[in-house]
Amino acid sequence: MEADGALDLGALHQELRAALAADEKHAREDEAKFRAVRQRVGSYEEFRDIVLASHLKPLEKKDKMGNKRNVLWNPCAGHTRASKPVVEIPQ
Repeated sequence: MEADGALDLGALHQELRAALAADEKHAREDEAKFRAVRQRVGSYEEFRDIVLASHLKPLEKKDKMGNKRNVLWNPCAGHTRASKPVVEIPQ
């Protein structure tokens, strides 16, 4: 509330968004916990990893890159076809 008794709608809206985000996170993590228990994970680390990764979503076909680019990951490795200079070592 402001000094004159009026509500600050911007702050109220921001607080509502934060509360909704926290509720969605809680529900998502809770579902991941139940899923991990149903899967009977072997250790706490696996359980924790499943819960921590609960915000990730699988890729769909439209998300994958369709165009294959012929770009070298290591441009220095692409010059192997060039002839190497012969160095003679005197005896």
